[in-house]
Amino acid sequence: MSSERIDEAAAGWLARLMAPDCSERDREAFEAWCAADAAHADAFAATAQVHADARALGGDGWVRAATRSAWRASAARGRSRIGAWPARFAAAAALLLVVGGTAWFARTERPQQARYATAVGEQRHLELADGTQLQLDTDTDVIVRYDASSREVILDHGRIQVGVAADARRPFSVRSGRGIVRDTGTEFQVARYRGDVRIMLLSGAVNVALAGREGNDASRDLAPGEELRVGDTGELGWPTRVDVDAASSWTHGMLTFKDRPLGDLLEEMNRYSGTKVRVADPALSTLAVSGVFRTGDQASLLQALKTGWSIRAKRVSDHEIALSSAR
Repeated sequence: MSSERIDEAAAGWLARLMAPDCSERDREAFEAWCAADAAHADAFAATAQVHADARALGGDGWVRAATRSAWRASAARGRSRIGAWPARFAAAAALLLVVGGTAWFARTERPQQARYATAVGEQRHLELADGTQLQLDTDTDVIVRYDASSREVILDHGRIQVGVAADARRPFSVRSGRGIVRDTGTEFQVARYRGDVRIMLLSGAVNVALAGREGNDASRDLAPGEELRVGDTGELGWPTRVDVDAASSWTHGMLTFKDRPLGDLLEEMNRYSGTKVRVADPALSTLAVSGVFRTGDQASLLQALKTGWSIRAKRVSDHEIALSSAR
C-alpha cells in the first residue's frame, strides 16, 4: 500500500475511533491494523499529533503524555512487526480518544451521526465520545448528532436517561415530539409514548421549550425531582414533584410503585414483554398497588397480584393475559 493510502487509512481510523458509535470491535480492528505494519502505526501517530493541536489539547498533561508515548513507539526500531509496542501504542491512542475526543469533535467540520435502538425487553447503556452517559430503555429509538457547535439526541420513541458531560462550548439538547430539553451538564430522563413527552430532572437544571415557539409561556425551567409533560399538539405542562428513586429504578431493571394504579403498573410492565397483561374488569385499573417488580418478569407480577390483591389471571391468547378479581 502506498504511503498516501496509508495516511488516508490512518485519518479514517482516527475519525472512526472518535465517532459516537465506535464499538469494541472497531477498536480491536484498529489494533490489528496497527500491528500489521509498522508504517500503519507511524502514520496514525503522525495523524494523532496533527489533531492534538496546542490550542485545544496542549494544556492537558494526559494528552501530551499519550501523544509522546505514541511518538516513542513510532520511533522504536529493530522490533518485530507484531511486538509489544503496537499494544502500547494502541493503549496510548485509546487514552487520546478518551481525553481528547471532545476537543476533536469541537473542531470537526463534518457532523457525526449515529442511530441506536433497543428491542422489546432490551436495555442498553452507551458512553458517547464526549463522556455523556446514555441509557436506553426497552423499545427505544434515538439518533445522536454531534458537530462543532452542538450535541443533540433525538428521541423518536421510548425512554432514555442522560448524564450529560459538561462542555460549555457545545450545548446539549434532547428533541422529542414538540419538546426540546436544553442542558450543559446534568442528569435527566425523557420518555415518549403515544406522542406525549415527559421530562424528569434528576440533578442539575434544564430548560424545556416548545419547538418553534417563543415567549414566557413557551418554556419552563425544571428543578431536581420535578417532571413535566409536553403534549403532542404543543401544550406545555407545569412541573410536578416525583419520587426520583422510583422513577429511576428502571435503569436497574426494576419498577418501583408506591400506591399507584394497577393500570399504570401494567402499562409499564407491558413495555418489556410481547405478552400483554390486561384487566378484564375496568374497576381493577384504579386499584392502588405497591411493590418492586422486575422488568419483563410477568410470571412474578401475576403471582404477586394473586397473593397480595386476590387477582386472578387467565391466558386468553398466546400474547394476552386477562386479570379479574378472585373475590
